[in-house]
Amino acid sequence: MRKIKVSELKPGMIFDQPVFIDPSNILVQAKQEILAKDIERLIKWGIKEVETSGVMVKTENPAVAESTAAKLPPMRSNSPVSSPEKLKIHSDYESMRKSKHAFRSLIKEGTEILQNNIYALMEAKPFDNHALINIAQRIVDEVTQKNYMLLSFQGIKSFGDPIAFHSIQAACYGVSLAFTLNYTRPRMTELVFSMLLMDVGMWKVPVHIKEKIAKLNDSELQSIKTHPLLGYQTLIKNGKVKATLATIALQHHEAFDGSGYPQGLKMGQIEEGARIAAIADCYTAMIEKRPYRSAMSPYDAMKSMLSVQMNRYDPKLLRTFLGRLSIYPIGSLVQLSNNRIGVVLSCKSDKPLRPMIRLMRDENGLPYSGLTFMDLIIETDVYIIKALDPANTGIDLDSEI
Repeated sequence: MRKIKVSELKPGMIFDQPVFIDPSNILVQAKQEILAKDIERLIKWGIKEVETSGVMVKTENPAVAESTAAKLPPMRSNSPVSSPEKLKIHSDYESMRKSKHAFRSLIKEGTEILQNNIYALMEAKPFDNHALINIAQRIVDEVTQKNYMLLSFQGIKSFGDPIAFHSIQAACYGVSLAFTLNYTRPRMTELVFSMLLMDVGMWKVPVHIKEKIAKLNDSELQSIKTHPLLGYQTLIKNGKVKATLATIALQHHEAFDGSGYPQGLKMGQIEEGARIAAIADCYTAMIEKRPYRSAMSPYDAMKSMLSVQMNRYDPKLLRTFLGRLSIYPIGSLVQLSNNRIGVVLSCKSDKPLRPMIRLMRDENGLPYSGLTFMDLIIETDVYIIKALDPANTGIDLDSEI
């Protein structure tokens, strides 16, 4: 393959082999004329070079090229943002983009503070609950005051101890659900604080069990099932945490149908905060990589919760969680019926199959020149065909979001 500078391309050029933008994207097929709009696209995207293994079989005809360029329709770009709603979507998305780095710094800082405080709890040393309350308040503000902030988890790398990072991420999903339920800020802060500490007992489980790749035997599984009670006792005794807040550590593995542990509680016997934590904890666990399995896609995780595991959760809270995230959860890459690809931003509670989409690739597999959004509630002739694995699309959500 040889590289050709975009500045050297002219309308009317034809090569005997395809011309590529990159190894995954074709600019034009073999023996297909390069048009002025193709070159304009490359320039707008900031692409400096293309490549081909072919040779040029036709040079440009200046007269034809000038005529063709004059007749070309404008390049696909953002549709005009005219309504107040569209302006708000654009503004909220840009706000999320600008805040993404600061939010990730908060997640990293929170993971480190949580990890250090859990070490202190394990050794019965002073426990800084004020530092964790501060982290909880900041998480509440970031998740509830800035739309689309949960997108910041796409492509994020685990910080520090994986159990601490998991608790932070689960708490973010938990407060997102609580916000939808109209919790007050102090109540949301208490929920996040409690969820940050819900897996304290896992630090007392032997490392060889937590990191085992093969299936756990009965004895090892029983050891895992002791962590809610161990965590509750540690928080009460060493952390001097109020019993009402430590209860989430005790009950977050209880199931609505009574099949959970450690007490086999069911339905209203389980505190609502623990029922919220159970949903956020399970969803987050499934989309994270574990020693014994790969990470599930957000879509597969949600599908599992709505089918195989549905009876484990409070049905009202699960419906609310679905309405908050969509059946194709926030951050999912999806293929639409018009062959475009987009990432799910949000959805309305009564329309979980019709989310708001930010379009990432057009019907030809090419990126858009700017932010382009599609509301599937309005675009009734378009629907989602399937969820996609970003690794198979060439889309780097971390950098492109």
